[in-house]
Amino acid sequence: MYDILRDIINNKAHLNNFHVSKHNNKNCLFIKENDPDAKCKYVDLVGFESSSTTFAFELDSKAIKCGHNTKLSPYFEDKKGLDKGNDGIIFTTIKDKNYVFICELKDSSKGHIAQFKSTSCFIDYLKSILKRFYKINTDDLIFKYIVFSKYGTTTKNTKGNYLSRNQEGFDVFNMKCCAKVEYYIKSFI
Repeated sequence: MYDILRDIINNKAHLNNFHVSKHNNKNCLFIKENDPDAKCKYVDLVGFESSSTTFAFELDSKAIKCGHNTKLSPYFEDKKGLDKGNDGIIFTTIKDKNYVFICELKDSSKGHIAQFKSTSCFIDYLKSILKRFYKINTDDLIFKYIVFSKYGTTTKNTKGNYLSRNQEGFDVFNMKCCAKVEYYIKSFI
């Protein structure tokens, strides 16, 4: 699945940010916001099993244009947020389970639900492509939604996992955006 995703998603959208942490020698992936005015500019996610079972891309890539605009599709008007995308969509395998982490770096505490809705629709389309063209079953994908902002928290349960809360049908992790903190991806499962 990962090689097919690498092949069908436009190279300009790939997040080729996989690296090994200097602090703990673990596999990491960073998400970066390129807007110079952004307050949450960078997040490092740690603990991926392998680069071969991890693929990440951005759905709000400024490098991919539809006419003069950054849009997902020329078929949509911008009235309902249908063209919104997230900063990082990560397909990965952790402990033999397949996950999709949909991540957003946000300056405010609002606006991410419309992006999650739009990105989820796009992922449904990708799942359909994988099923119909490549005969890959994606029914087992587990979705996780994470917002990193200055309004977030880092509350954990007794097992050391971050806590999510339901927002319009999405279980969302609202995380504090700290550039110097490494967030362990397994803490979101």
